[in-house]
Amino acid sequence: MISFSENILFRLRILVLLLVLAGSVLLPVSAEEPKSAITIVASGDQSYYLGEEILLTGTNEASGTTYLFFVGPNLPKNGAYLLSPTRPAVSGVPESFVGVPTNTDTTWEYAFPTHDLGVSPGTYTIYAVSQPHAKDQLSGGSYNTVSIILKRPFITAELSPSPIIRGQPFTVTGFAEGNPDSVQLWIAGYDSSILLRTTVHPDAAYRFDLDPSTFDYTGTGPYYLIVQHPMQNNQFDIMASGEFVQNLQRDVSLVGSGTNVFKIFGEGRLRGSDTAHALMDAINEPDIDDTYALITAEVTDSGSAPPTTRPTQAPLGFAPLGALVLILGIAVWRRCRV
Repeated sequence: MISFSENILFRLRILVLLLVLAGSVLLPVSAEEPKSAITIVASGDQSYYLGEEILLTGTNEASGTTYLFFVGPNLPKNGAYLLSPTRPAVSGVPESFVGVPTNTDTTWEYAFPTHDLGVSPGTYTIYAVSQPHAKDQLSGGSYNTVSIILKRPFITAELSPSPIIRGQPFTVTGFAEGNPDSVQLWIAGYDSSILLRTTVHPDAAYRFDLDPSTFDYTGTGPYYLIVQHPMQNNQFDIMASGEFVQNLQRDVSLVGSGTNVFKIFGEGRLRGSDTAHALMDAINEPDIDDTYALITAEVTDSGSAPPTTRPTQAPLGFAPLGALVLILGIAVWRRCRV
């Protein structure tokens, strides 16, 4: 005769067995996904500033050429030529794609420049195709995609010391994202102005070191420091030529010399804040893609060290109360364990 406990144990065993059998029926059998005949990978974290170079790599086991095009905001819906986004990718027309030869080991590689694309910041999808087929004719062919984010470059600027001490050196430092070769520093005061240029390091950092031998900042009134970033085309569209600031995107003479915007040096030049506002207005023109960071600096005869920031501590008067709460908490915890 089976006892009550043995009956319960038997039923539990049957229940476990049924659950195992049910799981083996309901759980799908995983199948290995078929390997794609073509792959594409973008270097880094797939987020880039316009102006940076994107290394695209992959494999192609289907053809001797990998055809690239991309889609995204304001681009042709079936794809655009990678180096000229206004030009659509057309199926059957290899010239409307960037064609990359496939190596003997089936790998391929392409350095995609973004410095002068003329596209908006946003998310884009790059297609790698084994044949010159646009997005609307990909069925039946081998292709793969990778998504990238293109961001607008920017620049930061910091002055040290601030305010500037008359007769003492000072520095302007910051970061210029987007992989520009260099940045420009305009300094405009009431009595004098200057234009300097420095290279940008691989980590996007830049630095200007100034002293009285570089620039005369003995005058009175504020000085305006404008650090200019060349942006996507990696060229400064607002430049100084002779005594004038010029817009190089406009050329009324048709000889490639640019158009004078205002006078910055010599007799009759703009001074102080008038110079700074005229320069910022020029950079903000719709046909200019450059950007800038502005610092307004005062010059003093003596400087002062910035106040030291110390960690904030709770007032000593609250310590006994905190200790009492801790003791009561330990006592309650011990009582609950009994």
